[in-house]
Amino acid sequence: MRAGRYAGRQAASRRSRLHWLVTVAMAQKHAHVFLSYARSDKHLVREVVQWLQDEGLDVWDPDERILPGANWNEELQEALDSADALLAFISPEAIASRSVSHEIEYALGARHLRGRLIPVMIRPTKDAPWILDSLQPVQYQSPVKTGRQIVQLLSRSDHAPETETRAE
Repeated sequence: MRAGRYAGRQAASRRSRLHWLVTVAMAQKHAHVFLSYARSDKHLVREVVQWLQDEGLDVWDPDERILPGANWNEELQEALDSADALLAFISPEAIASRSVSHEIEYALGARHLRGRLIPVMIRPTKDAPWILDSLQPVQYQSPVKTGRQIVQLLSRSDHAPETETRAE
């Protein structure tokens, strides 16, 4: 009987800690997270995104947010400029994508995204730039486990959004 209570308290404690981590990340600023991925990975990415949104993160997906007929480049630039973090889902198809490459390059050079580019390795990729390995990549395991790792990284001070307002 005691073992069951102890296990129940541990599970409650883990849920409480995860809730706290999300609260910390969101309290620092309503995190606006930009997604970068290959279209062939969309189904898998959407599962992770659903979990992140359920936890309260504002996730910006170009395929979902940019409407037909809109100025794609302008909308993309505005989203990147206002992003607090960039999640780059890495696969062979993503590395071959010019769009994903450009978005990663932007994040590496953008001052407001310094320390906030989070590579999510969804499939082994020989040709991934070496710099991604130095950025504490998240290894995809499942939507929930991957989402938890992302939230934990975003809640750390070196990944958390700045509290000061950026100049427009």
